[in-house]
Amino acid sequence: MHARARTTALATIAVLVGALTACSSSEPDSKADHTAGDSASIADQPSDSPASVRLVWSHTGKDVGGDTAVTYVARVSNPRSSVASVAVDARALDKTGAIVGSGRETLPNIPAHTTFDFLGTLGGSFTQLTGKPAKVNVSQAKDAFGRAGSVEQPMLATSELKLTQGSRDDLFTNDPYSYNLTVKVTNSTHNDLQSMVTQQVILYNAAGQIVGGDTGSSDNVPDSLPTGMSYREQWTGIPALGKATRAVYTVWAG
Repeated sequence: MHARARTTALATIAVLVGALTACSSSEPDSKADHTAGDSASIADQPSDSPASVRLVWSHTGKDVGGDTAVTYVARVSNPRSSVASVAVDARALDKTGAIVGSGRETLPNIPAHTTFDFLGTLGGSFTQLTGKPAKVNVSQAKDAFGRAGSVEQPMLATSELKLTQGSRDDLFTNDPYSYNLTVKVTNSTHNDLQSMVTQQVILYNAAGQIVGGDTGSSDNVPDSLPTGMSYREQWTGIPALGKATRAVYTVWAG
């Protein structure tokens, strides 16, 4: 299955032959305080603090059609003792500060006292940029869910994640590295799943820096997935700027 159509979940780690590789970033804070997707505590923050959003990585490249796309990772921290429902506004800006591409993304519910790295894309063949991007700006969307206040988009569980080096022939970008991934996805929610899922994979090098990733919607999730049941997902051609040593894979309903 190509990297643009597949599924995701909470972090599982797979080790490859790794090497330290610098990554492109408009803010050089691409090394995580702790593993993205892990449920590690956020120290020294009161439980009633709001979720916070910051840019930790971005990369401008071209897809196989020659269209420019900006891939970015927004790190969301939830210091509260309950799940957070967060939407992110992302904007690609040219050197004058004018917006050349934008999007609003609804994230999965983020568990209490965790951080979550969200991977998004602006531009490409479907929503072409209107100018040359120079930087990316991300912020939490205020009152994104109106009177409802939140959405229910829980993460599913994953296991048996395996990451292997792939072939550049499978890439849909001009990045120098390609990876393949297989994973078992389990419906860990309290309800049967009868809709599409959204998923992402983010690749990290041995130093904990982001080197690539991809996102998509799976077309092979069963039409009905009862609580506690599992299925298997596979991706090919996950693009990366450098050698990866681990992957964090996340899938959620919606």
